[in-house]
Amino acid sequence: MRAAEPVGRSGTRPVLLYLYPRRSVFIDRDLDLLGPHFQVRTHELLRGPKWALPFRLLAQLLFLVRNRAWRRTAICHFAGYHGLLPALWCRHLVIVLAGSDCASFPAMGYGNFRKALYGWATSFSVRRARRLLPVHHSLMGMEQDYDPDAPRNQGLKAFVPDLHTPFTEVPYGFDATYWSPDTGSRAPQLYLCVASGTRPDNNTHARKGVDLVLKVAPLLPDARFLIIGSPEPGAYEDLPPNVAVEGRQHAEALREHYRRARYLLQVSVMEGFPNALCEGMLCGCIPIVSTMAAMPDIVGGTGALVTQRTAESLMEAILSLQALSQEELEDRSRSARERVAARWTPERRQQELLAALSAVDAASPPARE
Repeated sequence: MRAAEPVGRSGTRPVLLYLYPRRSVFIDRDLDLLGPHFQVRTHELLRGPKWALPFRLLAQLLFLVRNRAWRRTAICHFAGYHGLLPALWCRHLVIVLAGSDCASFPAMGYGNFRKALYGWATSFSVRRARRLLPVHHSLMGMEQDYDPDAPRNQGLKAFVPDLHTPFTEVPYGFDATYWSPDTGSRAPQLYLCVASGTRPDNNTHARKGVDLVLKVAPLLPDARFLIIGSPEPGAYEDLPPNVAVEGRQHAEALREHYRRARYLLQVSVMEGFPNALCEGMLCGCIPIVSTMAAMPDIVGGTGALVTQRTAESLMEAILSLQALSQEELEDRSRSARERVAARWTPERRQQELLAALSAVDAASPPARE
């Protein structure tokens, strides 16, 4: 069923406030989807050093006042500090839950709830929101045994047990026309790992599973491993001879890597609804993923699951795919693309976002002046 088209006074597009901590590709996609239906006014909170947070909150307050937030619906992408003032000032607050705002992995330095103040800000904003839009239902609550060093219970309700805010799962959508295979050949033993921000001395290195990839690579001398996304590729020294590390890539270059690789590795300790995984599958990569959050649902039976955060478990998953025939691998590649293309489209996300916003608006009294 098609969502009702939002219409403002005199038939104009209504104003929608869209707030986020940092600009990213999935936020850009949302703005493209919402732009034809709303006058979208955006605000980014966390640009700059941490000590400047009070001043950035003041700037956000001025943004809310200037845009008469008490008359507006606002979307916050992620919960956190940037949701505090919208929770108090906006007519309606809708929060997109996307991963880190529903987690605590202290050893990895990841998750809002690993810090008391950050966790409090997240809890406050989600309690006062009109509706939560997790990109996958597991972000509301799940048990994990992938990483034994992290709390077993993850998801928002593990940290906000008295939460009563209604929620609707609204997954991300991906352009299957752009992210597509071509007629070029694949390297049959090329494993691609997209790990934005990874360096050997930071938490992203382990959180994205790069440490596991480096342990497994010497055991598979006939394979090649390409790690993409490091801001400092040269920091990776003494790599195994079959491993290369490259920096961040623009979309065209990244698509070319997906088209040439046979496998995509996403063995993170936590992801919401990962872009790289879905983009790679649309380009025909066979996925190898950890059993965290949305990833097993995304992959289905098209790839292999890594059940423990160990090199042995990753090796087992890789070998299970290497045992398949060429025909079976080609079938997995086609199935990976078809699965994402059929289920997680931009059109679906647009329709479900509009439906959620319309439902919130319809359930409320007229805005105050």
